[in-house]
Amino acid sequence: MAISPETIDEVQRVANVYDVISDYLSLKKVGSVYVALCPFHSERTPSFTVSPTKNIFKCFGCGISGNAIKFVMEYEKVSFSEAVVKIAQKYGITVKYIGSDKEKHLKGLYSLTRQITDFYKNQLKESQVAREYLRKRGILPQTIIDFEIGYSPENPERFNKFIQENNISIEDLNKIGLISTYDDKIYDKFSGRIIFPIKDHKGNIVGFGGRAIDENRHPKYLNSPETQVYKKSKVLYGLFENSQIIKEKSQVVIVEGYIDLISLYQIGIKNVVATLGTALTKEHANLLKKYVNEAIVMFDSDEAGKKAATRAAKILLSEGITVRYAYYTEAKDPDELSKKGLNAVKEIINNAEDIIFFLTRKLKEINNLEDKRQLMRYGAIYSYILKILANVKDPGLKASYVSYLSQMLDKTSSVIESDIDKIKKQPEREDQSEIEEADKLNLRLTYKERVFIKYIYQNPEVLKDEIFDKISFLPEKIQYIIDLIKNDAEYELLISDIIQDTKIQPSYASFQHILNEFVREYEKKHRMFEPILNK
Repeated sequence: MAISPETIDEVQRVANVYDVISDYLSLKKVGSVYVALCPFHSERTPSFTVSPTKNIFKCFGCGISGNAIKFVMEYEKVSFSEAVVKIAQKYGITVKYIGSDKEKHLKGLYSLTRQITDFYKNQLKESQVAREYLRKRGILPQTIIDFEIGYSPENPERFNKFIQENNISIEDLNKIGLISTYDDKIYDKFSGRIIFPIKDHKGNIVGFGGRAIDENRHPKYLNSPETQVYKKSKVLYGLFENSQIIKEKSQVVIVEGYIDLISLYQIGIKNVVATLGTALTKEHANLLKKYVNEAIVMFDSDEAGKKAATRAAKILLSEGITVRYAYYTEAKDPDELSKKGLNAVKEIINNAEDIIFFLTRKLKEINNLEDKRQLMRYGAIYSYILKILANVKDPGLKASYVSYLSQMLDKTSSVIESDIDKIKKQPEREDQSEIEEADKLNLRLTYKERVFIKYIYQNPEVLKDEIFDKISFLPEKIQYIIDLIKNDAEYELLISDIIQDTKIQPSYASFQHILNEFVREYEKKHRMFEPILNK
């Protein structure tokens, strides 16, 4: 939807270039003008000049110049319309639009999510229970203001009264994914939860996250579904609120949940965004590269978190963002880690290791390639590194990584580049199994074997059965993967793709049937007349 010419004229007339730029830069007065180091190129002596009387800026180093709108466009890396809106918000100017019915409809939904947010904020003020919960969780009053945290009351009458008094249609509430119906009654899906409004990078409220106050309620965390305004793959929680410091640092810390983000924010780590339980996407990375050149991935410390971090790194590097992995064992997630204080978290962030260096170090720890299992492990990690590098678009960055690998692995750069080219020629498959990258090491599995592995992966207690202690009757590759599931934290992230590639949900009966087949095959091969299956 286009901004009306009247609004643009008003913004251009009202906006003072000094007033706007001083929100971003520290300006020093020199005569009738102000100067600063140019934010658009590297320099040691200030050549960036702001003239309040002429209402323009100009850098005598790189040549860029313009008015307040031009500065916001270049500094924020946003469109003309987005810059106008930002400046209009600063001066309290009402933005008027002209445009399509679809755009007007979306604007109406954004207005509705704002209304709902204000309702939740007012309900928090009225609920002693909700405020006490936030106090016990250590969420500070200023944080509540900064992130517009609210509360959805347990009593549905308050919500129903609110939508009736404001003439809010049920159809529109469904469009933003807020309600459910039961026995012809309307219920707020988030009732009884602390509410965290989710904003896109422009500041539009596109959805909500809710945390149950009752610890026995499941799920504890609930997010809005995909709607006309909320596209999970394109939204990062906290980016709007923290965009200024993220841009200043040119670095972002990526966590998984809003509680993780808020806990870090409160101890002073404010260049942070959260994926809200969604895997990091190319859209996320494309958005972040407008703000940063480095990302520190700080997901949960469990196996799922490690796997998600490695996959996120591949996507970020493909968009030219260097990646460091914040590895820690002192806590289960950044929320818990933040309780140890700013210095402890800063140390982990400062010591975060480049993801390629991290994976290469894992390769160097494998010191016995005579052992077939270690050889397969080496091949799988090396293939994963190659796959990451195959997606790196920056030729300089890729060359530096190839040089590093060459030194660390005692391989020539030409050999490594040749290996990367081979990976590139492999057909692209979404969510391709990383373990299958080691096909040349004969780690191919039949569908039957995949079903068997999937059941064990989901039900590891079956490995306690005495049959698994009696004799090594399983095929070597199956035994290898089971060993990884039981013992190898780092490699679980590589083999779990096998599980995802197997669409059916195996039952105990199917597991038992396949187990019997393995036993019979072993007995037939080794001519064992005494059955080992029946005790």
